Amino acid sequence: MRRPLRLALLLSGVVAAVLSSPASAIAHPLGNFTVNRYAGIELAPGQVRIEYVLDMAEIPTVQVRPAIDTDADGTITDPERSGWAARTGLELLANLTLTVDGRAVALDVVSSSMRFRPGQGGLDILRLEATFAGPVGASGELAFADANFADRIGWSEVTAAGTDGTAVARSSVPARSVSNALLSYPQDLLASPLDVHEAALSFRPGTAPAAAAAAGVGANASRPDVTGGAFAGLVGRTGPFMLVALVLAFGFGALHALGPGHGKTLMAGYLIGAGGRPRHAIAVGGSVAVMHTASVLALGFVVLTVTEVFAPERVYPWLGLVSGLIAFALGASLLVARLGSWGRRHAAGGRHHVRHGDDHRDEPHDHGHVHPAEPLSRRSLTALAVAGGMLPSPTALVVLLAAVALDRLAYGLALIGAFSVGLATALVVVGLVALRARDAVAGRMSGRAARLVPVLSAASIALLGMVLTLRGFLQI
Repeated sequence: MRRPLRLALLLSGVVAAVLSSPASAIAHPLGNFTVNRYAGIELAPGQVRIEYVLDMAEIPTVQVRPAIDTDADGTITDPERSGWAARTGLELLANLTLTVDGRAVALDVVSSSMRFRPGQGGLDILRLEATFAGPVGASGELAFADANFADRIGWSEVTAAGTDGTAVARSSVPARSVSNALLSYPQDLLASPLDVHEAALSFRPGTAPAAAAAAGVGANASRPDVTGGAFAGLVGRTGPFMLVALVLAFGFGALHALGPGHGKTLMAGYLIGAGGRPRHAIAVGGSVAVMHTASVLALGFVVLTVTEVFAPERVYPWLGLVSGLIAFALGASLLVARLGSWGRRHAAGGRHHVRHGDDHRDEPHDHGHVHPAEPLSRRSLTALAVAGGMLPSPTALVVLLAAVALDRLAYGLALIGAFSVGLATALVVVGLVALRARDAVAGRMSGRAARLVPVLSAASIALLGMVLTLRGFLQI
């Protein structure tokens, strides 16, 4: 009795620990969505300058291209780049606030330019550099605020330094950039990018060391939270390598399913708690993959059609909230069903016996198994698939957008399809392993101990739903 009970508690504890981990449940890298900003304030006698940099990742660059390509011919010329940079420089300046001793400083655009750099999947990333300047006195208290792209995620950094006989004191920001003005993001900070958009400091005549540029690793350094470059790079494959790319896409999908997120723990826990069978694991795994593919296509359509008013990364907290609510509803309803079933057995006198097979051996009627009709209805399986697959992979979205940009839509869809098949295969394997582990453990336990596993699994799913709901709510 003791060993089966320990096995039940161990299995249930593992399920609970995995399911209740918010980091594992909703981690989705959003680096391809980022709009990153840097403002370097330089004070010299009688003048303040702001060296401003805007670094857009692949998806916002896709969104802004129509505004740059004013003649809509698909080719961005040097005059179009210069015109967009000039217009954007004025728009950026309008959202900057700089005061000295409480009085606003009149800033002008000294220069502005932009260029494209290579990103993932053959897509471009955009870099704009602008210089703003205005007159100031010899000393004073300076306050700065940057309100540009406040609704977009990304790295935001401010520095301040004095030059040519002006010294900066009591500054709330450092004198030099840790990202080399968004050219080389430090690896140890990528998981939690800087979010600094204000500065307060005092300046006066004096000598101070010039702000040295931070050591960088080159213009193609990593950006915040960008992953999946190998999968995105498959879009450019041609000839015989396309078949190899499809196989690799399958592998990337399987690895993606085994990484954080995608409802694999939710699916495994629900199948354990609801008395699922292998056919249910196959159905749910395939449905999660189909839902994931549909969410990628839907978000890609949104990115390409409503670019003027929509920040696509803002969808993720809402999807996380909906996923959490669905998970909580599934877990709560399953928990009620399990507790109700347990209570009915207890009221009926506990264990009752039936004959199994030809060996005339008496066993508990419900020794670790549950009736699947109620909790594993078509509606609950659909809800499970939606909760597990509604968060689209940013890298798959990059593949879709790159395929559109390269006019290789059919090939891009084939890659996403292979990715989804790999994802489904891994999810099915996870579900089958979970069911096999349940049956192996249940076979060594008494009826009472075996019934504890689905109860705790249901409680864990409800707890996961609460965590996801709270986190999604806090991120909105």
